[in-house]
Amino acid sequence: MYNLLQDLPFALRTLARRRAFTAVAIATIALGVGAATSIYSVVDGVLFRPLAFREPGRLVAVWQTFPQWLKEPILKGRWDRIPLSIPEYRDWAAEQRSFEHVAIWAGAGAMLGGGDTPEQVPLLQASTSLLSVLGARPVLGRYILPGDDVVGSAPVAVVSHEAWMTRHAGDPRILGRTVTLDDTAYTIIGVLPRGLKVGREEAPPYWVPVGRDPSDANERGDRSYTALGRLKAGVPMEQAAREADRILRGSEDRTRRGVRLAEWQVDQTRDVRAPLLVLLAAVGLLLVIACVNVATLLLGEAAAREHEMGTRIALGASRGRLVRQLLTESLVLAALGAAVGSLLAWWGTKALVALAPPRIPGIQDVRMDARVLAFALAAAAGTGLLFGIVPALTLSRQRSASLLRLGAGQSGRGRGTLQRALVGAEFALSVVLLVGAGLLSRSLLKVTAVDPGFRTDRLLVVRVALPRTEYADSTARREFYRAAHERLAALPEVEGVTASTTAPFGGGSSSSSIEIEGRLTGPGEQSHEAQQRTTLPDYFRTMGVPLLAGRTYTDADRPGAPLVVVISEALARRDWPTESALGKRVKFQGEWRTVIGIVGDVKFRKLSGDDEATIYAPLAQRAVSGLALLVRTRGRAATAVPAVRAALREVAPGAAVTAADEMTGLVARSFAEERYRTVLISLFGVMAALLAAVGMYGVTARAVSRQTREIGIRLALGATTWRVARLIVGHTLSGVAIGVVLGALGAAATAKLLAPYLFGVRSTDPATYAAALGLLGVASVAASVLPARRAARVEPAVVLRGE
Repeated sequence: MYNLLQDLPFALRTLARRRAFTAVAIATIALGVGAATSIYSVVDGVLFRPLAFREPGRLVAVWQTFPQWLKEPILKGRWDRIPLSIPEYRDWAAEQRSFEHVAIWAGAGAMLGGGDTPEQVPLLQASTSLLSVLGARPVLGRYILPGDDVVGSAPVAVVSHEAWMTRHAGDPRILGRTVTLDDTAYTIIGVLPRGLKVGREEAPPYWVPVGRDPSDANERGDRSYTALGRLKAGVPMEQAAREADRILRGSEDRTRRGVRLAEWQVDQTRDVRAPLLVLLAAVGLLLVIACVNVATLLLGEAAAREHEMGTRIALGASRGRLVRQLLTESLVLAALGAAVGSLLAWWGTKALVALAPPRIPGIQDVRMDARVLAFALAAAAGTGLLFGIVPALTLSRQRSASLLRLGAGQSGRGRGTLQRALVGAEFALSVVLLVGAGLLSRSLLKVTAVDPGFRTDRLLVVRVALPRTEYADSTARREFYRAAHERLAALPEVEGVTASTTAPFGGGSSSSSIEIEGRLTGPGEQSHEAQQRTTLPDYFRTMGVPLLAGRTYTDADRPGAPLVVVISEALARRDWPTESALGKRVKFQGEWRTVIGIVGDVKFRKLSGDDEATIYAPLAQRAVSGLALLVRTRGRAATAVPAVRAALREVAPGAAVTAADEMTGLVARSFAEERYRTVLISLFGVMAALLAAVGMYGVTARAVSRQTREIGIRLALGATTWRVARLIVGHTLSGVAIGVVLGALGAAATAKLLAPYLFGVRSTDPATYAAALGLLGVASVAASVLPARRAARVEPAVVLRGE
């Protein structure tokens, strides 16, 4: 401890005398630690931080799997994430023995009564066992009990803590009061704990029991409910999976149906786990580059201190004492860099959360906490040891007489070689980051250039929630959309209006199997999956979807008229590759319909996705529960929102406009995750290249300062300034060239990890590699040429006189 108290003040005084070096080193460490800590805070908050429940590792998600869906491009993305129906859940809950408790829930929406303005609020339809699974208790009143979830039972609701405080002013007398949801009065029986959420989404204000609706309680095909269980202590998940498979699959063939169990937290984050880990690996490379850069700078500074070290050894200082002193200086640098880096990480974490796509589960809960600060301190301590040990050991191995001679003007070629090797390593790692950033950037440009198949400009997507009792039947709903269409079309701000069951890029998706008349194929192949859309007749004209053959439906295609459909080019190409689809009949939703037209393909979910087979039917010939209104405006879409809302209130005073989004924003949101990781990795790549260039400049400048006398002698003997500059640059770039080659090989290996996230570009794209290598080549030449030019301009006479 006494030695430490001596070393620390001396280290601070030494660093204070070398202000430029200290500032550059601290800034480099702060950038590396700050960036790494910011990304780690996101990865920790989303992937690693335990859920706020009792023994969260025992919470298990239960899904059904339909392996045959893997054959259908439209369905294969969901083949192993099929929810349960209420009857299936009840069968499983009655027979299973592996879980302490099992539960189901589903999100829904309801019209909230009693307010001045119609409002739709989210609901959570939950089983009576959900709080037992989560290990939570109400803070007021009780939770839903058996008997509250049977057909004909009195409607009851539990309110979230947040809704209790905001919507009900935290009134402790809330129990027994009623809240009107979809014209039904629900009695409030309890208040949930603060912050209780099912999964990572925001908690709905009201929880109601499942099973009260007789149509849901007995419908096995309504697989809408997410299942969750709490494993019994000591029961392996494999045993629970076999049991659930036996109960839910029954005698059905395994190739057609199965069960998948997964730890709940892992299952929730599986779609974002790999991309976030890629970001963590990328920022880890940046941190290593920062460490190597500071080690390079320290080696350069060590050359200036060789005489000091030699004097101290000659005066009796042990080599261990010198190593400890140098490591103390490194750790002081690391601590100062960590302090600045933690501040950068605090700002960076807030920026990452603000810019992150909302689809990342739990992103809004990410914050700097003790776990993240511990990571920052560990990263700083590790970097301090990493970049401090090399120069410390290098100096300690020199003899005192050798150090004194080096301090008098010799070049220290061994140390120069090590510095060049470290700079080469920096450039190698920078190549890996820049190639990854280039591949992702080119992929993102390819995505944004994709034609969605319709006009996205000046298009507004409006979603309306209708009171269920007033619009209970399809005839009333059709009348509302007819009246809304007529009223909106009359607005001066509106150029055109249409409606569809699902708006492109609106987040929803609906598909159905179709059968082709006269098409006899093998068992299980008589039907094909297709995206289904029910629209108004002017949908294709308003959206700008081109008609390729035949006609689109009109007002004449009304109830009682022959049933018709329009299909997309992808569907026609898939099911009628060698003949015209016009006039063919398909069985869709249990009815035979005639194909009257073929239209262009429309991207509905992702610009980078394949063209999906789609079938369109007229609203007049189909019963639907709801549509999205699509309004083409004359000016900017957002400016028409107030007029659209006012017009819809005139048509249906009890309806609520739940969303009004610009289509351009929805399209941009569809590739928000790609943009997020591309921007971050590109930023890391640029920072890495800058750090490598700074390291190169430092090495060259230090070499020039130590070889000034040699350079003067060369110039005095007749060497040209160009030859001297070329000699210095060539000598410095030799290590960089090797590093860049090794980096290119490393990039080729690691780029394969990015292949799943690339669109329209290969992981071996030569243009990307050429651009990355060219950028680093220019940076390295510029960083070495500047000090070399200054060296070549020295006056030989001045140098030889020692002035």
